[in-house]
Amino acid sequence: MNPSKNADAVMEMDTSSHAEWQEPPTLTVDERGMICDCSKAGEKLFGYSLRDLVWQHVSELLPELSGIQLVKNGRLNSQLGFLSRCGQPFLAINRPGSICLNNLHFVLLNYAGKYAIRVTVQPC
Repeated sequence: MNPSKNADAVMEMDTSSHAEWQEPPTLTVDERGMICDCSKAGEKLFGYSLRDLVWQHVSELLPELSGIQLVKNGRLNSQLGFLSRCGQPFLAINRPGSICLNNLHFVLLNYAGKYAIRVTVQPC
């Protein structure tokens, strides 16, 4: 193969067909489930501003997380991790009251001994 031909082919690619990268909808909640942060994409998905969401319980948006202990013994609740890896859809409710199914991905964060969970929301 001629490397210069490959470079020419790359230069001729139609870049207008490439989708722009978009920030995924994310929520950051403390270990009690209180919302600490929400991405712009999360604000758009749920129909709330960050100011409206801060210190609200995550179950207001994701009702299936009601009553679930998110962190156990310094680790993410294993049931949540399992359901996330299996692709179990979770219900989400936005401001107008519409319900949709979403896959959730959880990441445990540790800030100087305090835990938070980053929840990435992936609409089904």
